[in-house]
Amino acid sequence: MQIKINNKKYEVTEGEIILDILNKENIRIPTLCSYGKLKREAACRLCLVEVKGSNRLTTSCTLEAQAGMEIITESEKIRKARSINLELLWSDHAGKCSHCKKNRQCELQNLAEEYKIENFHFIPRKGEITSQEELDLIRDDWSRIVVDDKNPVIARTTEFCIECRRCLNICPGKMVGFNYRAGDVVIGTPYEKTLDCLFCGACVKHCPTGAATDKNNLEEIQKKLDDINILAVAIVDPAILKSINNEVVEIKEEKKLNGFLKELGFEKIFSLNYGMEKYLQQITEELQNKKDKSMIINSSCVAVNRLVEKRYPELKKQLAKVDIPDEIMAKVIKTDYAKKNKINPKNIFIVAISSCTAKKSQSYKNLDNIITVRELGRMVRERKIKGSSVKELAKDEIEEKDFSSAEKIIKTGELTKLVLKKIKNKKLKTVVTDSVQKTKEILDDIRKRKEEYDFIEAMICPGGCLNGGGQARKIEKVKTNK
Repeated sequence: MQIKINNKKYEVTEGEIILDILNKENIRIPTLCSYGKLKREAACRLCLVEVKGSNRLTTSCTLEAQAGMEIITESEKIRKARSINLELLWSDHAGKCSHCKKNRQCELQNLAEEYKIENFHFIPRKGEITSQEELDLIRDDWSRIVVDDKNPVIARTTEFCIECRRCLNICPGKMVGFNYRAGDVVIGTPYEKTLDCLFCGACVKHCPTGAATDKNNLEEIQKKLDDINILAVAIVDPAILKSINNEVVEIKEEKKLNGFLKELGFEKIFSLNYGMEKYLQQITEELQNKKDKSMIINSSCVAVNRLVEKRYPELKKQLAKVDIPDEIMAKVIKTDYAKKNKINPKNIFIVAISSCTAKKSQSYKNLDNIITVRELGRMVRERKIKGSSVKELAKDEIEEKDFSSAEKIIKTGELTKLVLKKIKNKKLKTVVTDSVQKTKEILDDIRKRKEEYDFIEAMICPGGCLNGGGQARKIEKVKTNK
């Protein structure tokens, strides 16, 4: 069937959501609550459109296509309504950007600039209210702010929350929801307890503002990088090359990334490929030597390990007795590499630059810190490093050997293929999964003795580390159609 959008005909399916049609046809309109295939909430009220024959503006994220429908995406009426709705959201954020972790990478901030939100009709001006009324408003505002910074991975504050509900809809464990009612409603955990989830990072990755951010002491890390008595080492997960360009547009290849890392203060830069190769070897050996009826669960996904420990404690002994590749590599650097180069291991500071957030929930003997792609971008922006002055540099090598074949394990299913390729004299029953729901189903079947496996390659992030919660999304300035 056909519908008209801005006086142009389009072939669509009956019942198809108008916002999906607009995205498919590259007709851009702003939205903050709708993202990808997440549930459409119509909470931000920015994706408004006009429908011929109706006097009311309608949210395109909930509007279904019907034969003969005529849609207008831009008009003075729409722009005015969007600006008012956007100003309502922005009124709680104005003046806070400079100290926000998402500064320059915030969807709300970009829209405020795009729509030139300069008149603050919803913020009282000097003289319009008394000093006491102003203090009462501030106290009332702060009384509703909930901060959670006691967990090791994710910092949450309702100060920057716009209640878009993305975190509610993306969270695989449904760990957050609405607390309180009416004007006091806030997004949070049940009974406002400290967040204790799988720490997959999906909420941080998809939050459009600074309500959910990566937790780390970047200032302390930078001090270590600037200390001339410390050898600062970066271990780069090859998975981050997929999204680092979304944080630092000048980084289009590995050599440019190495240049930026040198500018930040890292003196040695190693690829995680070596650690992945060692991990692959150790997993293969464990499977090769395992007892006939025992089962091994892949241990490289920390979120899966947490799921097993929290929900399936009886299967904890089935987790592979192998460290994550980052820790394996950090150990080699602080032992063999340090000895070979006559360096005191106590003077080596190792940071893994990772696509994973869950790795932060654990403590390690040799790995000193983990930062996500988003945090790396923030460090570059805070240091005001200009891409034009950054050189392209080759990475350092622990051994003069190509370990790039192990890089494949950043994608779900590749670890199993590599293991089976190495173990040719054994028939192994394996299964691969890359979501919380699928992993739970498999573990439930094992618990009920419906299924038996030799090896389970389980990942929490869809597609594996390549789509990890520490990756950066592309944050664009939305340009409305003229």
